[in-house]
Amino acid sequence: MKQAELSRWLKIIVIVAALSCLALCIFIVPQLGRAAVMQYPEYSGYYLPCLIFFWVSALPVFAALIKAWEIFREIGKDNSFCAQNAARLRVISIMALADTIYYIIGAVVLAALNMLHPALMIILIGVLFIGFTVMTASAALSHLTQKAASLKDENDLTI
Repeated sequence: MKQAELSRWLKIIVIVAALSCLALCIFIVPQLGRAAVMQYPEYSGYYLPCLIFFWVSALPVFAALIKAWEIFREIGKDNSFCAQNAARLRVISIMALADTIYYIIGAVVLAALNMLHPALMIILIGVLFIGFTVMTASAALSHLTQKAASLKDENDLTI
């Protein structure tokens, strides 16, 4: 597979991921919240704060998708191993860590309010697992990309 074709496929994946996140933010999560309020009207005051919490947590995801798009653009230019991509991967790692910490704080607040339902706890554990996985993979790829960029620069200087 050529670099341009690989880049195109990776960009399609980013677009699908962004559209999926957008659907979650606009349609799915608000609908689930409304259904929960219908079933448990005593929690109706928490609908909007929880929705805003979710929307704020989506911001780092969209920012990471933008950084991924930039990385994939460099791959299309046959410049996969560059310091800029290492820095972008590092930023993705930091955003994943920040989002994970944000969800931990949210879980603590829900537990303090005695609102941490077991099903919600399972979802939170899944989100935390995904966040730590993305953070670890991005940090490792950032390190490896930086090393490869250094080797590439050193090799380019050697004639």
